[in-house]
Amino acid sequence: MKTVITLAFALLAPVGAWAQLSNSPIPDFTATVLTGEKVSAAQLIGQPTILIVTPSKDAAKHTRMWAEALRLNIDQSAVRIRDVLAIDLPFFMSEEDAIGRAKEKIPARYHDQTWILSESSLESALQIPRDSASAFVFVLDTQGKVIARVEGAPSKVKLSEVEMAVRMTK
Repeated sequence: MKTVITLAFALLAPVGAWAQLSNSPIPDFTATVLTGEKVSAAQLIGQPTILIVTPSKDAAKHTRMWAEALRLNIDQSAVRIRDVLAIDLPFFMSEEDAIGRAKEKIPARYHDQTWILSESSLESALQIPRDSASAFVFVLDTQGKVIARVEGAPSKVKLSEVEMAVRMTK
């Protein structure tokens, strides 16, 4: 159900944009885990990772669909799955408020895998349109390099792309 496993993208980024992203390291960022601790991009190094970025409330549906599909098709002992909720906080809402709201929607067993990001550097670096209605799924190798990108709802083709990229990280 959770954005935590939503990793595949419906369409590849435009060829020029994807060529720039391909094989580049994940940009540096700091986020807050739903359990309260601070994390950074450095924590994505050392193990293959599926990173699901949910840039808007409208993208949450795709995220849930990806989470379910990945749980059924990806060996989670071989790859770490993290969900990043990219939130553009209004001036009257704190990060703690956003975490509280997310905890209401996301099952407790996924709280340690879900990160809140209230800055836009990750979205900018990964060329994710703010407020996109699509979830974005990235496969990272052990060095944190982006080796695959998919967006939108999962399909057999997109799921196969993610599975193939995960196999390439071994």
